[in-house]
Amino acid sequence: MRAGTISATFRSLSNRNFRYLWFGQVLSATAMHADMVARAWLVWDLTGSSASVASVLIARAVPMLILGLIGGVAADRFNRRNLLMIIQGWTMLMHVLMAVLLLTDLIELWHVYVLAFGLGAGLAMNQPVRTSIIPNLVEKKDMLNAMSLNSIAINSTRFIGPAAISALIILTDVGWAYIWATAAYGLVLWSTGKIVIPESQVRRSVGNPFNQLVEGFIYIGRHRVILALVLLGLGPLAIGFSHQILLPQLVEEQYGRGIGLMGLLQSVGAIGGLSGGLFIASRQEVSYKGRLMLLAAISYGIALLGFAGANHMWMAFPLIIWIGASQTLFRAGNTATLMEVSPDRLRGRITSATLLDTALSPLAGLAAGFAADLWGVSYGYILLSVACLSVVAITMLIYPKIKDV
Repeated sequence: MRAGTISATFRSLSNRNFRYLWFGQVLSATAMHADMVARAWLVWDLTGSSASVASVLIARAVPMLILGLIGGVAADRFNRRNLLMIIQGWTMLMHVLMAVLLLTDLIELWHVYVLAFGLGAGLAMNQPVRTSIIPNLVEKKDMLNAMSLNSIAINSTRFIGPAAISALIILTDVGWAYIWATAAYGLVLWSTGKIVIPESQVRRSVGNPFNQLVEGFIYIGRHRVILALVLLGLGPLAIGFSHQILLPQLVEEQYGRGIGLMGLLQSVGAIGGLSGGLFIASRQEVSYKGRLMLLAAISYGIALLGFAGANHMWMAFPLIIWIGASQTLFRAGNTATLMEVSPDRLRGRITSATLLDTALSPLAGLAAGFAADLWGVSYGYILLSVACLSVVAITMLIYPKIKDV
């Protein structure tokens, strides 16, 4: 990659405030990957059930259905940086509690559910606040670049994070994954504290919070392009993403391996995510975001179907890379488009509506988990593939113009 291309790819990082926000994203992503690997393997080890793994994710997702919407209203009403720091402090506390329970050998399954709910509450508030800050820091022409760099932050840590955490768990104990997550969030708080949002970019909403929440839904309902973007997100962001709950069963029953292979697969998937993120970030302008999102969503569904026939271990590696690229291309295009077409005073609430997609992911995972437990892991992947592709078809029927966004 030439010097000019590298400069263009990472141009949003020339902004000091975005750089601190991005650094915090890198650190919080490492903590997220540590939690995902440790929690999934812990529950699988305790129960031996993919449905149980999915049920813990449901406990984490429940707050997103309620608090995510509240977080969107809060992001439009209060100082976004200070609010983000409070949320990050709460998340750090959840990791501390999990580490203490594990390292003192006091952990019980109900603890996992309760703390998953607590982490979900933090995530529900975090996403609309963090995302709505980005348009306050970068120019509109760099919006897609900034969103792509966010994806690069997540996938660059996923490249080594899950494998490293898996190795740490093998060498020590699951609790040490949460020690790392706690330390990472300490640095996240420091990084967020360095952000200064220009006063000229601050447009805080005032009025009755409930009316503001309703206002956000009315705006989405009246603007079909936003409604279509949220609906399309159900495919890759909700249904497709839930395939991760099937990984413990896939690696143990299909391939006869353990947590080492699960962590390696998640890390290898980051190759696709990084490739997709670098492709988007290196573009000065993308005028085909609608087609890109549709292609990525369809590609995701096909890759999931491929997993259903992945009888040999080597087949899982190209498929997980394929999924990683599709996920990143879709998320960057979808989020950037939503931010571009939304007024600043409503960005928090509109972003929070996409959390409904994320919150439904464990429900899709639960259905896939039951199918996997009853008939085999391949049937779980088939179910997710059909559902993901069906969402794309329904969105195209409802709003065919989405391809021209």
